[in-house]
Amino acid sequence: MRLALLGMTHETNTFSRVPATYDRFDIFRDDEIVSQYAESQSTNAGFLEAANRFEVDVVPLTFANTGPIGTITKDAFDRIVRELLDRLRDDGPWDGVLLSLHGAAVSEEYPDADGEITARVRALVGLNVPVGMTLDLHANVTQKMIENTTVATFYRSNPHLDPRPRALECAELIVQTIRGEIRPVQALEMPPVVINIVKQFTGEEPMASVIRDCEDAIQRPEILTASVAQGYPYSDVEEMGMSFLAVSDGDEPAARDAARWMAQRAWEMREQFVVDTPSADEALQMAVAEEYGPVVLMDVGDNIGGGSSADSTIILETAKRLGVKSYLQSLYDPEAVAVCVESGIGSRITLAVGGKTDDMHGSPVEVSGTVRVITDGLYEDPTPTHGGFRYFDGGTSVVLETEDGHTILLTSKRSMNTTREQMYSAGIVPERYKVVVAKGVVSPRPAYEPIASRIILVNTPGVTTSDLSFFEYHRRRTPLYPFEEDARY
Repeated sequence: MRLALLGMTHETNTFSRVPATYDRFDIFRDDEIVSQYAESQSTNAGFLEAANRFEVDVVPLTFANTGPIGTITKDAFDRIVRELLDRLRDDGPWDGVLLSLHGAAVSEEYPDADGEITARVRALVGLNVPVGMTLDLHANVTQKMIENTTVATFYRSNPHLDPRPRALECAELIVQTIRGEIRPVQALEMPPVVINIVKQFTGEEPMASVIRDCEDAIQRPEILTASVAQGYPYSDVEEMGMSFLAVSDGDEPAARDAARWMAQRAWEMREQFVVDTPSADEALQMAVAEEYGPVVLMDVGDNIGGGSSADSTIILETAKRLGVKSYLQSLYDPEAVAVCVESGIGSRITLAVGGKTDDMHGSPVEVSGTVRVITDGLYEDPTPTHGGFRYFDGGTSVVLETEDGHTILLTSKRSMNTTREQMYSAGIVPERYKVVVAKGVVSPRPAYEPIASRIILVNTPGVTTSDLSFFEYHRRRTPLYPFEEDARY
């Protein structure tokens, strides 16, 4: 049995001004996919694991990935998808296909880029070849994605610590389908509701109950698997919002009933999906008032994992103004890195840092301090991290100790704060600080929750702000709760 492994993942923040051009994608081919992902906890690792687990031949073809930024350019989409399809055609025939996608990809030409990929794959392999797809929990799932796949599974944890088992589950169902053991039927429900990003942590309510309902649906005897997608509110597309999927063994009414039950239960909780968060001033004052640190401030408006700039200075500027000491954060600023590298380790320097990507994340902040460390920005974490990644690259990085009592890790590549190895690799021990800023909402939790005396979500402005009234939507469906409180389901 031969299964093709291929895909393209991108979480598209359509409000970001940083386009996803072809050169921003990392493209892995053949054994490069194995070396990059086999020992990780990623979707690709789960697909690869299926080879030994189910005694089949999983053939890695091409996989393209880039961090969450703006819309995928037409050139990038065309070139990447052309290669995916060429490899799928030229290396066939196949008994099945395993697609590693995100579910919130948007290109200049296709608002439903993932759906377009599934449609082209289905057209190429035909109706009789089972196609499996594993999506991120933040997918804006469409009927087009589901209609062109045989089985879909979504991550069930946020932070995303389960990509590998969800992909392995998908692969197993595809293998069982090929062997004639099951006949999957999928049903998708899309209630008109958006869940605020600050309420998407699956370890607490309201998402804990939503996930429990999903797990209860899976226990129904006729259901093979079930999934819930939280949706991604920073992609301005028609299907933006929550969705619920149930997969039965040849029983369409059973799948439909399970999906509707999950959706209705979540709809009844919709008022819990809306929340207010403190400002930078309020959050820092709360942090300083704590007896012990580190107090971890989640910089919601500069959520790197949601497509933000990674160089917001809102909290830094506030900490400087309030005189907060023992303060740590990272900043994406290749210009500042270059100046520090030229100045050299041990040099004292004054320069403006951050706030250079756009005008939505604060202005550059002038700091004076000492260049303590210069590193290549490469680090590794073999433990479970958000998204299951193991190898990281922040580019040339600099540790700057400022006169304000702040430690700033300057990076030349956008790098999420999803592992403390980012800091340890540069000689920084975050446990020693009173205030640590993590640019994200949920993704930094596995890294910083174990050391945090308290975690505070901070409502900063930016392309991932929790205040959705900040954005002007053009494509979203209406009515949609909470934008229209009279929405009905």
